Amino acid sequence: MKDEKPSFIYRHVFIYRLIMNILYGFKYKKRFAKVIKLIRPEDKAVVELCFGDIFIAQYCRQEGKGWIGFDLNENFVKFARKNNFNAHLKDVLLLEEFPRADVIIMIGSLYHFYSTIRMLFEKICRYSRRFILSEPIINLTHQKGVLGILANRFTNAGKGEENFRFNESSLLETLESLKKELNFNYQIVDKKRDMIIEIIW
Repeated sequence: MKDEKPSFIYRHVFIYRLIMNILYGFKYKKRFAKVIKLIRPEDKAVVELCFGDIFIAQYCRQEGKGWIGFDLNENFVKFARKNNFNAHLKDVLLLEEFPRADVIIMIGSLYHFYSTIRMLFEKICRYSRRFILSEPIINLTHQKGVLGILANRFTNAGKGEENFRFNESSLLETLESLKKELNFNYQIVDKKRDMIIEIIW
């Protein structure tokens, strides 16, 4: 049986932010800023899957947009609720349906769904015509040195250790395969550290 107790990084938002800042060369917030640029003025209902942090939620509040977040991590959900955000403690795959949304967002979590990715995409396309995806394509868990050691220490987000990570080629191959099956178009907005993709049905 997998250990469902999350790694240390996932047990407090501020620890998570500190470690992520180190891993992202103290440019952690920029990964959210790039996604925020893709949220359109007319997008009034935003759903974020595996939200982790609340930067997208804060932006939506500032802009008068509705935000609903789902995450498996109790600490992240408590933190979001403490800040009066509409956050729900749910396993995304166990949700029978998502709220209707102008756009659904997922940042840095697609690898969790590698074995069930078609099911995830099928569900997303039923409840929104747009999906903004940001996924790391430079895998620190495979790097040598301090960053690699640090990344490998924190691979359990609540469902046991997960060693699979996307790189650029595997992510594009997955998208191309899903595109043929589920009939969507996508554009790559950025592909430096994270690949940011806008998917439209």
